[in-house]
Amino acid sequence: MLANKSETEIVDMSVEDAIELLFNYLKDVIYYPKQAKLEPDKLPEPFVRLGQGLLYFGQSLIEARQLSRDIARGQLDTNPVSSGNEIASDFKSLQSTLKHLTWQINHVAKGDYKQRVSYIGEFSEAINDMIKQLDERTTALNNELESSRQKADELRENNNLFEAITQSIAQCIVVVDRKSRRWLYSNHELSRVLRNLNEADVMRSWIADQIDLYEVDASSQLTPQIEEVSFSELLASKSGAVAADSSANVNFAARQFFSAMRYPMTWHGEKALAFVFTDITEEKSRRIELESAAFYDTLTGTYSRLFGMNTLDEWIKNQEHFILAFVDMDSLKYVNDTFGHSEGDAYILGVTQMLRCFDISAIVSRLGGDEFMILAKGWSKADANKKLESIREALMGESNEKYERSISYGVVEVTPDSQHQSSLILSMADEIMYDYKRSRKMERRITM
Repeated sequence: MLANKSETEIVDMSVEDAIELLFNYLKDVIYYPKQAKLEPDKLPEPFVRLGQGLLYFGQSLIEARQLSRDIARGQLDTNPVSSGNEIASDFKSLQSTLKHLTWQINHVAKGDYKQRVSYIGEFSEAINDMIKQLDERTTALNNELESSRQKADELRENNNLFEAITQSIAQCIVVVDRKSRRWLYSNHELSRVLRNLNEADVMRSWIADQIDLYEVDASSQLTPQIEEVSFSELLASKSGAVAADSSANVNFAARQFFSAMRYPMTWHGEKALAFVFTDITEEKSRRIELESAAFYDTLTGTYSRLFGMNTLDEWIKNQEHFILAFVDMDSLKYVNDTFGHSEGDAYILGVTQMLRCFDISAIVSRLGGDEFMILAKGWSKADANKKLESIREALMGESNEKYERSISYGVVEVTPDSQHQSSLILSMADEIMYDYKRSRKMERRITM
């Protein structure tokens, strides 16, 4: 063998031996990078430059592979790539984009709403600045995330799915015979892909179902299909557990999410489907955290105006029977100006705690600084007024010597045959609330 020859024998090696040595080096670079070694100076003279070039190519490929693995594992601060390595340039660009996106998400999670981005969407002018900033941040981060996802998709589409390269990427690629459902190829062991190997049978069953759908639905055969799937949730569903969907309470340490792409292909003459699975668990977690932040008020923990108005529109569309209560805190500006915003926040939290006592199934959302909206099914207008009056009296009972705690409110009962838009219903409740507030002021003047 060549490895046992002396230095003189290697220099004098034949063309066939030189070619064999170079080929074995390339094979080691692809399959056994840790043992890939080449000494170009020991090659015959015509092959020295070629050996030097292959050595540089091999080192660049190994660096690119290491960088891609680091990115797949979430190690974004790593830098195994030497200067001038063009093979890894796309990975470096992806690494830079993901580092910037991570930085933005961390700052939003810490409450740094100074990270403002361009406004998007149609929202009411009355939406408070805090929620608007949060919505703007959420939109910008989702755009950044989508940009990163598109770059990753372009990178995958620009690489051929041949066996040697697929073993060096993080995605799991499975090729299945369409007729026999037999797995023809998989680039990774499932123990590397799945956090819980109990999900392996669920994964195989899901792939078989996708092949059935492909054979039945002719339209799905025209373009690659992309789907989000969680074998963790499918397994939990089969075991009778309730799988949380799009909820901040999802246990992401136990659940795993994939983006699954399906491609028709021919594998060694057999009709097959190739499935490419990309682990998007961290991305899913970030997206759900951002969605949750957009739907909840930061200070009170109640629903946001966005969530409340969306719910109102949905109930109107579904012709539900419900009440809408517009609640305004009395004298919040006075409290903020006189005793400071810390006291004002304490006042807001006290009112919030009382409003949550309205009904356990009610939707309580904060519309602005001192304005709340309650949506509740199964209530009449009279009963809702009675309940809110008891809440107002309870608040007044908690008043201190510095200021009086109280609310004003207006209730509108919405029936299934209502033709009013959500904005009009809210305005009607607002007007009733102000009538109530004026009447109470008049009562106090008469009493004085």
